[in-house]
Amino acid sequence: MNTGAPAEQPHGDGFAILLYLGAFVTGAIVMGFEMLGSRYLAPSFGAGIYTWAALISTVLAALCAGYFVGGYAADRYPSPAVLGATVAVGSVYLLLLPAFSDSVLQFFAWQIDDIKWGSLAAATAIMLFPVTFLGMYSPFAIRLLMHSKQSAGMVSGTVYGISTAGSILGTLATTFFLIPLIGTRAITIALGIVGLFVAALLIVSSRWRRPVRLGVLVALLALQAAMLPPARAEETFDPQIRANMLARKDGQIAHLETVYNDIFVTKAANVLTLSFQWKGWHFDESQVNLADPDDLPLLYQRTMTVAAIFPPAIKRVLVLGLGAGSIPVYLQRILPDAMIDSVELDPGVIDVSKKYFGLRETKTFRLIESDARVFLNRHAEPYDIIFVDAFTGSYIPFHLMTKEFYELVRSRLAPHGVAAFNFIPEEGLFDSNIRTAKLAFENLDFFTSDNRKNVIVLGRLESLSEAEALQKAQAAQARYKFRFDVSQMVAEKRIPMPKALGGAVLTDDFSPADVLAASGRKYRREK
Repeated sequence: MNTGAPAEQPHGDGFAILLYLGAFVTGAIVMGFEMLGSRYLAPSFGAGIYTWAALISTVLAALCAGYFVGGYAADRYPSPAVLGATVAVGSVYLLLLPAFSDSVLQFFAWQIDDIKWGSLAAATAIMLFPVTFLGMYSPFAIRLLMHSKQSAGMVSGTVYGISTAGSILGTLATTFFLIPLIGTRAITIALGIVGLFVAALLIVSSRWRRPVRLGVLVALLALQAAMLPPARAEETFDPQIRANMLARKDGQIAHLETVYNDIFVTKAANVLTLSFQWKGWHFDESQVNLADPDDLPLLYQRTMTVAAIFPPAIKRVLVLGLGAGSIPVYLQRILPDAMIDSVELDPGVIDVSKKYFGLRETKTFRLIESDARVFLNRHAEPYDIIFVDAFTGSYIPFHLMTKEFYELVRSRLAPHGVAAFNFIPEEGLFDSNIRTAKLAFENLDFFTSDNRKNVIVLGRLESLSEAEALQKAQAAQARYKFRFDVSQMVAEKRIPMPKALGGAVLTDDFSPADVLAASGRKYRREK
């Protein structure tokens, strides 16, 4: 009797191994994706019980639908190619999800005020479709593996048991290892790639006339693993914007006048420069190598990274003064798991950094429009490193060079934290700055850039000898693999603290910094 279903072809033991392997992998993908769901929803709906209830119920609903639809489709079209197509559909969705997830989540966050229903709607929108297709796998695989009614129980139990084992691995691997190691979007894409590989094997297996041997499967899996690119955290800049800038002709790219600054963006070969103008003088604030995101063209910025040698673990970094975002981008590529906050007073600088230098926020990098001191007053969370590189026009604002400010910076450091200050060796003002900073930090280290236009001063909470600092630098270089060797800079760029310090201590009540800075503007003409 003709049932309308295509004739089934006999398959060997290798095909059974492939189906069991697919059950394991799809189970891991589903639970790994469920764990990632909390990372997708938390920024918009929080990470409370309602969010988890929405995620769990959505996954259960999707699996329920997948089991029903998968069983029906398996009876009508018992082909490994059809099964591979269902896995492929769910996997392609995972590959595309990072591109539109934020827009979908923000839509429901704005449209539905009730967090319970908003999180449920958002979870349904991003998770129901792919999990339904992946959930079709188990009943479909059981149908393809069954040769007789006598084996139905064993086949069903084996498929669901192996799938559950994969779910356990997916849960633990995602939460214990992958989330701390790489970003949510990178994990999602990796799950999609693995799913597509399983789908491809299933589709190809439908055309194999001989039993698939286990050795072939192992070889293919090893080849796929070798071909997968290493996942990394989401970049803090848009590569396309930088590529567009690289294609532009040399010369002035933009000029923007803001309330605080007269901003110029210029290009010379591969280097894009953000500079301020004051009374006809140009002061380079930040530079980016458009062809090499790991480069720090300005020498003083390289020296500032010496601060990273002191904290035993770097989890939170604060950068006061944005420029083109050179330091945050450099650090993010070396410390992908660290949370980096960059505070900038001038909204024009933020706009320029985004439009021309491609800077963008990520889950580990925030752009904050605020006065540096106001931000510190309002946020008491401790940081492992605080970089202070804030200039208005050609000088540091006076309220960022007082005893009260340095004490505030110290109070916002973690127990083993360090503050890095970019000072200009201007007559009078430099001495006052050092005398003032020393009141807040008993331990100060001094380093200079090659052109000696900047002195980087590190304020530490713990006392270390020069030998101990060099040992820490060598350990940090081995651990983080800095592009610019911090151990070499500690050995070669350290300078002694000035012995005879003149100048007055600067306080909020008495800080003639603007007057003192006027006599030393020549130091600020170039880095």
